[in-house]
Amino acid sequence: MEFALRVARGSTAERVSFHAAYGSAAADPGIDRVSVITELRRMVLLAEIHGTGAGAWRDGRDAADALTPYRGRLTVEVRVRFRPERGCTTLPGVEVHLNGATTMQPAIEVYVEPIQSPGAATPGSQPAIVGAVIEAAFAVPAVRGVHTLVIHVDHGALAAIDLTRMA
Repeated sequence: MEFALRVARGSTAERVSFHAAYGSAAADPGIDRVSVITELRRMVLLAEIHGTGAGAWRDGRDAADALTPYRGRLTVEVRVRFRPERGCTTLPGVEVHLNGATTMQPAIEVYVEPIQSPGAATPGSQPAIVGAVIEAAFAVPAVRGVHTLVIHVDHGALAAIDLTRMA
C-alpha cells in the first residue's frame, strides 16, 4: 500500500512510467489499445484521485477501504474496432474470457461502451458503430503465468491478446 501511495504522490514522469507498464498498443488490427488494472495499479489510480485535496484519505485504512470492492479482481480495458463492412447500428454481442495454461474463465462483469462513426448518419437512421471500449473484470488467476484475453463479437473471434507482460 505504501508503494502505491508513493507512486501516486510522485512526479508526473514517475506516474506515467508506472502506468505505461500496464498498457500497450496491440499489434492486432481489431484492437487499438489494451490496459490492465491489477490491485496495485487500482490502488495507485485511487490514490491519485483521493490522495490530496478535500477528499484526501486520512490514513492507510481509508485507502484499504477504497480498494475493498476491487480485491481479488483483475480488470482489462480494451478499445476495439469493428470491421467497417459489418455496418453495425446496434452494439453486437461481446464475450470476453481470460485463458490460462489450463483454465478459461469468463468475465465476472463486462461493460461495453459503443464508439460511433464520426460522420453524421443519414436522416432517420442510426450512426454506424465502428468499435467499442470494453471493460472486463475477472477473478485474479490462481496461477501466475501466460494469460490471454480472448474477445468474441457475435460469437466470432475478434482478438486474442497476450497479457503476460502487462499483469
